[in-house]
Amino acid sequence: MRIIVLALMLALALGTAQATPLQGGDGNATVVLFGATRTPLEDENATQEILKVDVGLMGAENATYQLVDDHNNIYLPGLYKPLSSGKQTVYFLTTKDSLFKLLNVTPAGGKPIYINWWATPKGSNDRMVLRYYGITDWLINPDEQGIVVQVRVQNNGTQKLIVSPENFTLMDQWGWPYRPTLGFDPEIVEPQKPTSRVLLGFTGISLLSRPVALAYDYGASNQIVILFERDYVPLSDELVYGANATKSAAAIVPAPAAVLPTSNPAAQNVAVPVPANETKETKKLSIKDKLAASKARLAATKVSLDKKTPDTNVTANTSSNASNSSSSISTGL
Repeated sequence: MRIIVLALMLALALGTAQATPLQGGDGNATVVLFGATRTPLEDENATQEILKVDVGLMGAENATYQLVDDHNNIYLPGLYKPLSSGKQTVYFLTTKDSLFKLLNVTPAGGKPIYINWWATPKGSNDRMVLRYYGITDWLINPDEQGIVVQVRVQNNGTQKLIVSPENFTLMDQWGWPYRPTLGFDPEIVEPQKPTSRVLLGFTGISLLSRPVALAYDYGASNQIVILFERDYVPLSDELVYGANATKSAAAIVPAPAAVLPTSNPAAQNVAVPVPANETKETKKLSIKDKLAASKARLAATKVSLDKKTPDTNVTANTSSNASNSSSSISTGL
């Protein structure tokens, strides 16, 4: 009964949560960012992943896009997927586990529009801080969904903390709880230390369900609940441009020369700059080829997940470099 009451209370809280799309304009055109998800490539050892950004464009036929990460690296789109009513999905091939701070959008014939990216949602209690890095994989078949998310736990207490997949619960818009079916090996976290970024997989999710919250120790008196829509807020100008800078500083980011029409099918397979450490064979693959390979891998992963139960968790591989684990990233983005 207690769990049912908590679920109902959470559902009521989620019902009042407001979506926080990011928006900018140049006086003529308006750009709205509704969300972003990441998809891994087929190669488990790949140093890149696909970032899919849901964008709405009004007042212009098309635009160019540049994504800037926390190290000021610039990413150009590799694929545009037109949707309906001015919406599209913009695909970027990015360094794995990157954190982003700025999207530069230049409408055709218009001025650059600079939109601060989302800050990393977090929640805390007297023992720990939970950071949520978003959806890293989304598997859908005709009967159900599978969702993989990435998190990190910081032990802020004075005693060791044991963290395992069983500590986490994913909630849909009705407050219905889902437990992980894929996760990581339990970790003992020393005081004042964080875990690496770890993956949590949830399967058997209804097609009608929409993930809206992640809870740690759900139902306990000191539970932590991150509400995705409420807790996704834009980064401050200080974090994006520096303490003494303003948005005018973003003008130093160069705009690409070509404007790629969203309605032009030929523009949907755009070459992406390839890092020097990639092989010649990898360079020959367009991002569309990599997407096709990723879909095949997702289908194989779904078969594997169906064979697992919460009692047979396996270790989830994740990549976390030193810069992504630094205290400046933890407290900034």
